Amino acid sequence: MILSHQIISVGWQVALSAILMWLSGRISVDIPGLSVPITFQSMLAILLPLCLIGRYASGGILLWLILGASGLPLFADGNGGYQYFYSNSGGYLLGFYLISITTSRITQNNTLTWFKVGLTFLSMHLVLITIGLLWIWSGGYSEIKMDSHISPYLPGMIFKCFLGTLLYTAYNTINHQIFRQSK
Repeated sequence: MILSHQIISVGWQVALSAILMWLSGRISVDIPGLSVPITFQSMLAILLPLCLIGRYASGGILLWLILGASGLPLFADGNGGYQYFYSNSGGYLLGFYLISITTSRITQNNTLTWFKVGLTFLSMHLVLITIGLLWIWSGGYSEIKMDSHISPYLPGMIFKCFLGTLLYTAYNTINHQIFRQSK
């Protein structure tokens, strides 16, 4: 009975993570004055390991990547296929998995204040940008320019850092209230 409970626990966290990554790529927000829409995949790649068991959340992100690479339309704008790993998007796609693992490792067994969570969101977004730009540079997919590859994404990144911190804080507060009531 305990083993089946553990399998269900792992399974729903992996599945939920994969589904949320897919849904977050389908949603984009256009903000007046910004040249690029905001999607929430990077925020979720950081938020999921904070809210769920980190390795299961990362497993769900890996599952999403594998299914998307196999051709299922799971990436942004309903795209799929391995060719997205051989483009400007490839480093960011792999980066989602890497920042989820890193988030899980650096936050496990730590008391997370809102400041630490905000710092985690900011640092992991910067790591993701670095991975993405290194991928573009090493693959020669396009010329990296500040006005096309970096600055348009900074306002969205800052917004996602604040939103992610707020969502985690709300989740953590609700989770603690539910846990206290169940005692």
